[in-house]
Amino acid sequence: MCYWQWVLQKVKQKIIIPIIMMISRLSRINPNKIVVDNFGGRGYGDNPKYIIDELLKDSQRELDIVWLVNNMNEPVPNGVRKVKYNSVQSIYEYSTARIWIDNIKNSVKPRKKRGQYYVQTWHGGIGLKAVEKQIEKELDPRYVRLAKRDAKQTDLMLSDSKWTTEIFSNWFWYDGRIAEVGFPRNDVLVKKPQSVIKKVYDHFSLQENQKIVLYAPTFRDDGDVSPYIFDYNKIIDLLNWKFGNEYVFLLRLHPNIKLDSKSYIAQSIDDTKVFNANSYNDVQELLLTADVIITDFSSLMFDAMIADKKVFLFAKDFDQYIATQRRLLFNVEQLPFPLSKSISTLHQQIETFDSKKYFTNLNSFRDELGLQEFGNAAEKVKDIIVTEIQKG
Repeated sequence: MCYWQWVLQKVKQKIIIPIIMMISRLSRINPNKIVVDNFGGRGYGDNPKYIIDELLKDSQRELDIVWLVNNMNEPVPNGVRKVKYNSVQSIYEYSTARIWIDNIKNSVKPRKKRGQYYVQTWHGGIGLKAVEKQIEKELDPRYVRLAKRDAKQTDLMLSDSKWTTEIFSNWFWYDGRIAEVGFPRNDVLVKKPQSVIKKVYDHFSLQENQKIVLYAPTFRDDGDVSPYIFDYNKIIDLLNWKFGNEYVFLLRLHPNIKLDSKSYIAQSIDDTKVFNANSYNDVQELLLTADVIITDFSSLMFDAMIADKKVFLFAKDFDQYIATQRRLLFNVEQLPFPLSKSISTLHQQIETFDSKKYFTNLNSFRDELGLQEFGNAAEKVKDIIVTEIQKG
C-alpha cells in the first residue's frame, strides 16, 4: 500500500465513515431489508447462508437481502444483492435494515437503532477451545471491547445443545435470548441430502465406488506446519484394507495455515488419490460426504459427530499443544473419538476400529451434551425473522 492509499484509508475510517454513520441514523428503516455478514465479508457461507437459503424459499414475501462481501465477484443466489464490506454503502444498508445477521462479533457495523433486530449466529457450537470471556486476558483489548458492544446489541443467539447454551450464557458477555434450535449449517448433516453428496463427488470428479477420508486439522498459534506432514497414501491403504472400499484423501486445512508451493503437503497433492479441498466453499458439505474424518483439536469433530461419521483424532504434537496452546474445555483423551499421538498409533487405531463400540460411545456423548440438532434449525430461525419483520 502506497502512502496516499494509506492516507485515504485513514480519512475514510476516521472521518467519512463516522459522518455517514451519523447521517444514516436519521434514515428510515426498510421493514423488508436484511443485511448479512459472514466472517467480515468472506462470502456466501456458514450459518447465515442456510438462513438466507430458507428465506429465499418464501415466495410470498418480497425481501431486500443484502450480503456484504470483500470480493464483488463472490457468487450469491438470485434474490441476494452484494454490497462491498466496510464501505459507505454498507453503513447505509445496516442503518436502514430491519434485520441484521452476522456470525462474528468484530465486523464493521454502526450502532443499532430502535426497531432493528440483530441475530448473532456465531460460527461455532460445541467446541474444544476456551473462548471469549474465558480467555479475556489473552485477547486483544480492542476485540474485547467490540465483542461486548456486539453482545449488548444482539437480540438473539442460536445454540445446538444444553452445553453450548451454558457457554453462551456464562462466557459471551450476553444475557439475551438464546434459541436452542440447532445451527442452520448443521441441517445438511442431519438431513443428508443426496444432491449435496453428488455435488461434492462431481466437484472432485470422483466415482460412486470411491469413499472420502477428509483431513481437516486446526492451526497452530506459532505457525508450525510439521504436525500435518505424514504419509497420506498409507492412510488410504489402511482404510481400503479395513473397510473394504476405495478411498481418496481430501485435504482441508484451516484458513490460518499458510503453506508455500514447495511444502511437503503441497507436493503430496495429486489428482488421483489426494485432493486439495481448501478452496471448496462449504466445509459442512465435505463433512456430510466424507466417510472418515481425521482432525486434531478442531471443533469440526463435533459437527462430524452430528452426521454419524467415523472420526479419528491425530496430533503428533499433542503434549506440546496441551501445554502451550489455548485452554481446552474437554479432556481430549476422554472423548469418544480414537486419539493418536503418533502416526503408528493412528495406523493401529484404524486397524482395530470397533464400529459398534464407537457409535455406542458417540450416542452416549451426544446425550450427555444435550444435543439439539434435528435438521430444521434454518426453518425455525426463518420463522423467528419473519415474525420480527411482520411486527414492522
